[in-house]
Amino acid sequence: MPEIKPRYEFRIWADSLAAHREKLSALAQPSQKSSDETYFISGETEKCNAKVRDRLMDIKVLVAEDRGLEQWKPILKAEFPLEAAVITAQVFSSLQLSPPALFRDKYTYDEFVEDVMRPNSKIGVAAVSKTRYQFNIGVCAAEYSEILINNMPRDTVAVESTDADAVLQLVDKLGIHEPNVSYIREIRRILGWS
Repeated sequence: MPEIKPRYEFRIWADSLAAHREKLSALAQPSQKSSDETYFISGETEKCNAKVRDRLMDIKVLVAEDRGLEQWKPILKAEFPLEAAVITAQVFSSLQLSPPALFRDKYTYDEFVEDVMRPNSKIGVAAVSKTRYQFNIGVCAAEYSEILINNMPRDTVAVESTDADAVLQLVDKLGIHEPNVSYIREIRRILGWS
């Protein structure tokens, strides 16, 4: 995977964030994307964002915090079938969990979820459906999204960039005063793990 710079992110959640969507729409035209994803939540850490989207294993890890922002670094994008060595060395190490015994050289998506992840009591598996409205505003990427997490509806608004100051300025411009809450912490809350 080519080197990608870590990005600073600020994210909020609520039952409705339509007012923030209107503010974003006044600043830029959105592009819309929908996806169904599977998140894997570790009982040991909130510093790993591990999910499958478009049949790709996608992992980001939290590398720093700065003035209320979280800086996330992508470390893996891998297609299925996923090699056992990748599951052991990258997926489980990022989740800060000991890997189970693996009996195949490679795992399809279904085998990975049903045979490796679901049986592990320290891993929460969450079905996440997203409709994302994405905005490019200066050097920032912003989004308003309507989310279902295990069928629970939530709205989220996020601002991200490699430039921490730019993220803070846009968050302030949008009038956001709520605390920064990552996907992982929100899913943990919904799973009753917080």
